[in-house]
Amino acid sequence: MPASRNTPRLAFIGFGEAGPLIARGLLDAGAASVAAYDLLIDDPATRDAWTAKAEAVPAMPCATVAEALAEADIILSTVTSERALEAATAAAPHLRSDQLYLDLNSCSPGKKVKAAGVVEAQSAASYVDVAVMDTVPGRGHRVPMLLAGPAAHDAAAQLAPFGMTIEVVGDRIGQASTIKMARSVFMKGIEAILCESLVAADRAGVADRVLASIQGTFPDIDWRRLATYHMGRMALHGRRRAIEMDSVADTLRDLDLEPFTAVGTGQRQMWVADLGLRDRFGAAGPETLEDFLAAVRDADQPPRNG
Repeated sequence: MPASRNTPRLAFIGFGEAGPLIARGLLDAGAASVAAYDLLIDDPATRDAWTAKAEAVPAMPCATVAEALAEADIILSTVTSERALEAATAAAPHLRSDQLYLDLNSCSPGKKVKAAGVVEAQSAASYVDVAVMDTVPGRGHRVPMLLAGPAAHDAAAQLAPFGMTIEVVGDRIGQASTIKMARSVFMKGIEAILCESLVAADRAGVADRVLASIQGTFPDIDWRRLATYHMGRMALHGRRRAIEMDSVADTLRDLDLEPFTAVGTGQRQMWVADLGLRDRFGAAGPETLEDFLAAVRDADQPPRNG
């Protein structure tokens, strides 16, 4: 028996960081069930840990994409941005006409259009461009999302009973992602700017003075708190953010705008990722700005001669 539209069965493709948080919230809000597939199940070294993580949600861990999609009403793709098209290609042969394929990945509008084309060419399922507009931790399924595409209003109606923060922004694939990508120039860019400014100031022994000067210029913002939060995000997620900035740069090029800031932001995000701060701090991240700056000093020491 198919599930009611008010209690749909869900399937996730990609079930790493964001997926379980969104899935848990949707189950608590009344979704009938969750099935999940992730590449981690294909690797014997990660299979058991990932399976346990999925079951704790609780979600049914599936060995293949086809198995995950078989009974689902709504599919949510939450893979990494560079795998969004690959995920859609893997799912397309197994989709049915009564299914919605929601692509939540942070990738360029052009890639979303290609993914939609793959889904539509091989199935009668409906593809929806979804842009996740804030961090999922702490918000779960209530994180603000923008929807676009011919089936966006249908998807919004089916998701409405779960108390999600959803806005339909257009009927063309790529409209939601364009908003996300343009916003990321600022949101990821301000992280890179703060990092570069404060690391330089720290090396010169004037970090407190620089931060105090910024605070004096923009007194309505708690800059120490903001910097602590964003440096923590870079320490934990710099690599993923750098990869996302590749999609931002692609978006700007498609709009005939040279992505100077986006490219530089991606490079600074990757620079932080390559310092290995995630391994040092673990999932909690640095507690203070000083912790972050000290870790950068330790990790970025040039090799000693002799």
